[in-house]
Amino acid sequence: MRPHCIFIACLVLFAFCSLARSQFSQGPDKCCFSFSNVKIPVKQVESYHITHLECHRSGIIFITKDHREICADRMVKWVQRLQSLVDERSLKNIVSEISSGDQA
Repeated sequence: MRPHCIFIACLVLFAFCSLARSQFSQGPDKCCFSFSNVKIPVKQVESYHITHLECHRSGIIFITKDHREICADRMVKWVQRLQSLVDERSLKNIVSEISSGDQA
């Protein structure tokens, strides 16, 4: 009976340690495992973020207005162009917010 208790105690301790380790790890949240070949219209893109450096494949995750996440290859021309267009639109929005704030 005693070896079973020790085994169960070790098993529970191991489970708690692995749970604590996974909660405090600093790994990537999301990575791209495949890339979309379909060009995304800029009017459908709300924002984007670049995948973490620890991801196997470096990519961009575009967030659409309907909250879908689409992975794209950062080295492809249309992806770079879309990234630039989204950046320009975001910059225009920031400038217009600042301008309207000065007038208020």
